[in-house]
Amino acid sequence: MPLPLPSLPRWRALRTRVTVGILLTVVLTLWAGTLGMGHFLRQDMEGTISAQQFSTVSLAAREVDRSIRERLTAVENMAAAIRPAMLAEPRQIQDYLGQRLLIPLLFNWGAIVTDREGRAVASIPEHLGRVGTAYGDIAFLRQVLDDGVSRVSDPLRGRRTGQPVVTMAAAIKDGRGQVLGLVLGVTNLAMPNFLDDVSAAKYGNTGDFIITAPLSRVYVTSSDKRRVMQPGPAPGINPVYDRYLGGYEGSGVARSSRGVVELSSSRIIPSTGWLMQSVLPAEEAFAPVREMQRHLILVSLVLTLVAWGVAAWWLRRQLKPLEEASGLLDAMRSGALPRQPLPVRQEDEIGQLAHAFNGLLAAIVAEEAQAAEHAANRRLRKIVSHVPGVVFQYRLHGDGNGSFPFASDAIQDIFGVSAEAVEASAAQVRALMLPEDGERLFASMQTSARELSPWRVEYRINHPRDGLKWLLVDAVPERDEDGVITWYGFITDVTRAKVNEAELRIAATTFESQEGIFITDADNRIIRVNRAFSEMTGYSDVEALGRNPSFLKSGRHDQPFYRALWEELAREGCWRGEIWNRRKNGEFYAAWTTISAVRDAGGATTHYVAAFTDVTEHKAAEEQIQRLAFYDPLTNLPNRRLFLDRFDQALAAALRNQGLGALMFLDLDQFKGLNDRYGHIMGDELLVEVARRLCLCLRGVDTVARLGGDEFVVMLQNLEGVDGQEASLAQAARLAEGVAEKIRITLAEPYLLTPRGESGGEQVVRYCCTASIGICLFDGDSPGRDELIRRADVAMYAAKSAGRNTVRTYVPELDGSA
Repeated sequence: MPLPLPSLPRWRALRTRVTVGILLTVVLTLWAGTLGMGHFLRQDMEGTISAQQFSTVSLAAREVDRSIRERLTAVENMAAAIRPAMLAEPRQIQDYLGQRLLIPLLFNWGAIVTDREGRAVASIPEHLGRVGTAYGDIAFLRQVLDDGVSRVSDPLRGRRTGQPVVTMAAAIKDGRGQVLGLVLGVTNLAMPNFLDDVSAAKYGNTGDFIITAPLSRVYVTSSDKRRVMQPGPAPGINPVYDRYLGGYEGSGVARSSRGVVELSSSRIIPSTGWLMQSVLPAEEAFAPVREMQRHLILVSLVLTLVAWGVAAWWLRRQLKPLEEASGLLDAMRSGALPRQPLPVRQEDEIGQLAHAFNGLLAAIVAEEAQAAEHAANRRLRKIVSHVPGVVFQYRLHGDGNGSFPFASDAIQDIFGVSAEAVEASAAQVRALMLPEDGERLFASMQTSARELSPWRVEYRINHPRDGLKWLLVDAVPERDEDGVITWYGFITDVTRAKVNEAELRIAATTFESQEGIFITDADNRIIRVNRAFSEMTGYSDVEALGRNPSFLKSGRHDQPFYRALWEELAREGCWRGEIWNRRKNGEFYAAWTTISAVRDAGGATTHYVAAFTDVTEHKAAEEQIQRLAFYDPLTNLPNRRLFLDRFDQALAAALRNQGLGALMFLDLDQFKGLNDRYGHIMGDELLVEVARRLCLCLRGVDTVARLGGDEFVVMLQNLEGVDGQEASLAQAARLAEGVAEKIRITLAEPYLLTPRGESGGEQVVRYCCTASIGICLFDGDSPGRDELIRRADVAMYAAKSAGRNTVRTYVPELDGSA
């Protein structure tokens, strides 16, 4: 007698658990959505507020930059208007400054003119008594005196007055560009000045605008006047402020040195490098965000209560039919009702439960019907368990699918599936078959079914554990009264026989040399390698077997290269050539490779045999010899030998084509002083940079070479006139002089030299170096090579005699002056 069902506590009932689970899911989802939405809305609003603040700072920075550039331009114009002779007459300069009515408008602390040593020779307003004061020891003024570049100072204390000032300086130069003195525009930050628009403004209710000099970390001006000329927070106190001083432009939130959490934005003023900043307490900046979050939380609380009540009522209503179905099943289990299909009241989950129960009854009846057949098959399977191969019964159904009503236990060894798995469908066995063998297998099966002739065929499968296998099928068909064809036969594993057959074909071509050798099958999977292969590539036979040889690729060859290789291999049956591959340790090597195709009696390719020799060292030696013979080892430019060869070719081409060219000799000025002061390592760094700049100034058809020391030579070929026509001699001279002038200007730009010592430290040297350039034109009627070189050399020494950093073109008169 069946036992009665135990009664469930109310808290373990399905209805209770589902109700609680759904309600918790709804509540958690609602609150997760609320918190997530609040988080992202806060991020969006904070981003918008930060962007607005950054936009305001950017606008203010542009306005300050415009004002500074306007004043710096005025200082430079005054410096350009002061002639060198006026410096000898300070009264003239004083009168000139007095006539400049814009000076008091632009600079509230007037202007100063100094001599070459930085001593004031004239000043307005005169009552400040600055004439005679020495300013040459101020670092930023010394920089302007040294390099002649206009600059704006960081806030300084006046030498005599002690007032906070900002100075704009421009160099007074002579006709050769030499610095003779300075013009200084001075702004007193303690008096009304052009920065007052910043200091008078407030950002928000409690925020400030600030301008900071990043190098000195001093506040230039601020809405809070107490900060002017005061140092900013020390490094490490305010990380956002430190990022701004490091060059970052944007916004950020951090706790200030005063202990207040602030939203700040910073933008660099390009003309001075100062930082234009605005700061606003986060309490004021993000007040709208906090109000929005409070509203979201209140709405979520209300929605939570509503969802809880609605869900509880709805779940109780929906789960009532399930309780009724449970009672009916319990009555059938206890025997109160006979075993019979359940009625389906409606097509929902309860209806699906009824359908499942009804299907279970049908399955039980089917299993009982098959029990007798299964018992017979088990007895037969015991009989054939010792027969080699699979003894099978294969049935072909009308829909084209098949099944194995009977298969011996050997099917597990051959196919890796159990006999029970294929009783209803042979899909698992068919899935193992190689696609390219499918057409031939099914064609032979259809022929056997149509003619009722023996079915004998070989095909391949991909075993999940053992890999590729060759199988032989040998069976006879039989048609029953319903027209269904059933084959009776056996399946034998003939893989070993196939392997032995293939090995006999390739034995003559494998391992006959000491070269690296690997063999692949027709699908390009490696099946054997020799010892030389492992020694050259670093891969053992275990690591290489079963892989495509493409794992050796170096990446130096493109797809067209490999496409051409395979096309020639398919056409000729053999390919020879050089391939760059990669060893297991990542090293590249060049291999002279021969690949041969192995074909069977029918002409089909069954294997590929590749033999290769490592020629990397031979190629490297050839390249090194070539480079040492023709190139300068320091600059990688052509050496004298290669240059002379190219010059001979250029002369021959000029004679053949009646073309024009130019030869330039370059010698670096004051190069010896660099070596004497900093050593030959620094000199080598300069020569490398000079070589790089020379190459940037020339066309691809031109030649630049290093003859030795600091001497370089440039050869221009095929000088063309207007519209690509051959240039006249005068046009060629102008073109060559234009290129020489471009080279001279490029080489005169300052060099930042950074040689690395043995200790790993770095010494950065800013060095200015010029070049003297001599030019000699040549055409098809020019004298010999040595004479042209001599003429270019004469022109170069004429350039040096003219004061260096100049260009001279050879004319016969130079021989007399040499």
